[in-house]
Amino acid sequence: VGTVVDTVKDETSRAFVNGKKSLFIAVYRQNGSNTIAVVERALKAVENVNKQLATAEGKPSLAGVRDATKVIRANVEDVEESIYLGILFAVIVVYFFLGNGRSTFITGLALPNSLIGAFILMYAAGFTINIMTLLALSLCVGLLIDDAIVVRENIFRHIEMGKKPLQAALDGTKEVQLAVIATTFTILAVFGPVAFLKGVVGQFFREFGLTVCFAMLISLFDALTIAPMLSAYFAGDPHKKPKQGIWWHTMGRAVRGFSKFQDWLEDVYEKALHWIVKAPLTTLAVSLLITAACLYTITWVPTTFLPTADAGEYSISFDLPPGASLDETNKVANEIDVLLRKNKEIKTVAMILGGQNAQSNTATYFVTMVPSKERPGVTTTMMKTR
Repeated sequence: VGTVVDTVKDETSRAFVNGKKSLFIAVYRQNGSNTIAVVERALKAVENVNKQLATAEGKPSLAGVRDATKVIRANVEDVEESIYLGILFAVIVVYFFLGNGRSTFITGLALPNSLIGAFILMYAAGFTINIMTLLALSLCVGLLIDDAIVVRENIFRHIEMGKKPLQAALDGTKEVQLAVIATTFTILAVFGPVAFLKGVVGQFFREFGLTVCFAMLISLFDALTIAPMLSAYFAGDPHKKPKQGIWWHTMGRAVRGFSKFQDWLEDVYEKALHWIVKAPLTTLAVSLLITAACLYTITWVPTTFLPTADAGEYSISFDLPPGASLDETNKVANEIDVLLRKNKEIKTVAMILGGQNAQSNTATYFVTMVPSKERPGVTTTMMKTR
């Protein structure tokens, strides 16, 4: 009736990495699991397997070809860098405007206090440190110090009026507390509703909106408690002449120069304000024209859900006419593979021919590029590939 032969199954797929025949193993995370944690555990497993394969015939080894966490880690590092730079520049700007080291310390302390407090509330809410939460913190770094500046400046004004620091802290804080609370709650009114959007957008921005609210609430608490307390006991004597040491002749000179510029700017603003007050109709007309122009230019800006990101990798696929054998597909694919690997902007080319659910006439390439600092954008490289 028939013949039974002990043989192997017909080859339906092939895989290559940089021209070498390989075997692909895909690792997928379960819903709700952390991508970075899964990849780290997978890489540890790869190291253990490679130790066992070190003495095997042919010296096979496992290596990662595609890593979804590279983009996540790079984005997180970029946002973290933005936060650090934001804190640094915010403190520098505050120092130049206040011109006093203690005042800068009192106001600048709002930044670490607010960020640490926000992390505590994020943990209580079950949030993770991800791109959206870090982006929220990066966005509000400049806002976190505003309340403390207002409170500290008003307290300083009361001290210059001759009051003792403790009384000045009490009177100065009471005088502006409603304004500070109103300012903070205005920001909460803007970002709070973002956390309760529905659909996919709501899932993206829930942690973003709430993280901003967490940080702003902690900054308000700092401005109404810690800043007055430090102003009462740590402010020092504003009338005391500073020592003319190295700092006086270096940074002090820069601060004094900036103070003169600030005085000039105040004079210019005062003159402009006199003109604005005397010509209300002209001022209103110009404001309406600027508002109308801004609303009109909105139509020029294209809209999209998420901008195109440089993930450092892209994929290519092609199909031969139906019925083409795996060998024919392999021959054409090798020619393309050689061309791709000649590009110095490309680090790894992983190629799959056929597959479990694909026909023998199909081929797919997963191209990994060199670091972004060593190449143009991924879109430019894709255009060159075409």
